[in-house]
Amino acid sequence: MSLVPAQISDLVALGAPILCLDTCTILDVVRDITRETVRLADAKAGLDLLHAAESKSGLVVLMAEQIGIELAVHLQEVQQEAEDKLAKFHGQAQRIHDVASAFGATGVMSTAHLHGHVGRARLVLDRWTAAAMRVPDNPGVAGRALARVNAPRTPARKGKDSIKDCVIVEAYLEAAQQLRTAGLSAPIVFASSNTKEYYAPSTTHLPADFAADLGMVSMSYAPNFGAAKFMLGL
Repeated sequence: MSLVPAQISDLVALGAPILCLDTCTILDVVRDITRETVRLADAKAGLDLLHAAESKSGLVVLMAEQIGIELAVHLQEVQQEAEDKLAKFHGQAQRIHDVASAFGATGVMSTAHLHGHVGRARLVLDRWTAAAMRVPDNPGVAGRALARVNAPRTPARKGKDSIKDCVIVEAYLEAAQQLRTAGLSAPIVFASSNTKEYYAPSTTHLPADFAADLGMVSMSYAPNFGAAKFMLGL
């Protein structure tokens, strides 16, 4: 059982929408902001969702136990990469400014306000983990995750070690089933920016097997915080 009866009763009584987070989506909070896929709208939507979760009434965030394990392994590496890429950007910006100035450009160029960004982003990530309700693993989840790998069913692929992703998916599917069975009608959204694993190849839509799995518990899939906010009705 992913959620205990008391948690289920409380969540159904609250009636708030449910956001199930994937590891990559949480790591995106601190990930390199110079990458081209970063969108201001998604960053703002993420902050709005976090505020709603911290209000204890507007949104419930679920975090599978496996995600905590993955954060412990990958967070420092992702944070250091973000620091390195931002430092590289500072150097590039200064070099561009210096060359342009040599050709007669005038004006002051400063990126000083970006210093400390990664540290501030890490504080936001820590708020996400503090606001989330943990969804523990259990033998049933582990067994269904292994079956998903062996089938294979999305996000599993032949020749790929997908067990960790499948554990996360099965934990959320079980929690969603518990909540739906108990009468929750509010939106439930699984947010994962790992579209390579969750979209059908060369498309922007879910493969039939995963769409069917989510449909069984009336759960939606969001590739980013912006889409999640819309689907949650917030």
